[in-house]
Amino acid sequence: MNLVRPPTDAAIRAYRRSHYVAPGLDVRIGRPPRGWPLPGASIVLLSACNPSGRRLSAGLNAWRMSRLEVCLDSFPYLRGEGRLGRWSETLFAVAMPLRRACVVARRFGQNAVVALAPNHAARLVWLA
Repeated sequence: MNLVRPPTDAAIRAYRRSHYVAPGLDVRIGRPPRGWPLPGASIVLLSACNPSGRRLSAGLNAWRMSRLEVCLDSFPYLRGEGRLGRWSETLFAVAMPLRRACVVARRFGQNAVVALAPNHAARLVWLA
């Protein structure tokens, strides 16, 4: 079930149009993040919800997020959310090197992560 898929045009549009927030952080793809609430030069937005773009129940997504949280125990992080219209998905904003974040995201079947660096536009990193 954790198969990472290449992005579809619809997925690309959805990620780019989404609004990502965590306490002290406001993110839109292609724009520099507003706020920088965590230490370090890299923040990555990670989720374990809906692997490979397949919608799961709220309970299963919550369980997956709790498993992801265990992987983040040595990194500073905040809980947040990605939202597009009525759709929302929980996420973690994590002060973690991008390379490590990509490994973790693949383990949880995520198609992409959002990479942040101070004073640089937020960007999508596709994992397939």
